[in-house]
Amino acid sequence: MGKVNVCQSCGMPLNKEDNWGTNEDNSKTNEYCKFCFQDGKFSDSNLTMEKVIEKSVELSKKLWMPEDKAREIAKNTIPKLKRWMK
Repeated sequence: MGKVNVCQSCGMPLNKEDNWGTNEDNSKTNEYCKFCFQDGKFSDSNLTMEKVIEKSVELSKKLWMPEDKAREIAKNTIPKLKRWMK
């Protein structure tokens, strides 16, 4: 099985086209999810990498992952995504 693409802003798996964001011309992009990227721009341009990490940790906790494990995964994954790399 091939590698699943993930949103290059939040890390959400993009295994279904329903989750893909949209470009300015309304075509789908498999680079960002529909929550982060719509109509060719980021949904929340004021979002910081730290806020994305916190949102990821909160979501993971709701999915029954221990907070320390969720935080470790988020801190090791999100900074390496295209949107946050300097």
